Amino acid sequence: MTASCPTMDSSFCLPGWKSAGVSDEARTVVKLSQEAVVHYAAPKLDLLLPEIDSLLTSPDGPPVDSDTVNAAELFAFLLPRFVPLPEVSADPDGEISFDWLGPSGKMFSVSVNKQNRLAYAGWFGENSRNHGIEQLAESCPQEILRGIERVGRR
Repeated sequence: MTASCPTMDSSFCLPGWKSAGVSDEARTVVKLSQEAVVHYAAPKLDLLLPEIDSLLTSPDGPPVDSDTVNAAELFAFLLPRFVPLPEVSADPDGEISFDWLGPSGKMFSVSVNKQNRLAYAGWFGENSRNHGIEQLAESCPQEILRGIERVGRR
């Protein structure tokens, strides 16, 4: 029996997996899994990754370091395929911001820092707001997915 146990690596190299498996079969399973995940995520990543990478070398914006870029790329990778594309920009403090803008002024924003912290805030109407902090892990936090979904509702 061959087992593979992929795990996300905070240094993020698409898709950033390491495996405890050492057999040829385990390496094959990891390789095929990576190819499937990259294929699934490719349409979104082809658009987001160049935007994120450009923040590292942008002379016009705030300084962004490579650890923050790596964390932002991992966050982009973890966004489900059905999520609309966000606007990506550098915050004045060097974090990278993902912003979703919806009808009637609704908005949801997630800022990613080099410690893999996700700070989020949403405005969905005069009496409907939320905010919080999550840690970047192996999947996109549910509170963030709910916030993105609420932006698109009419």
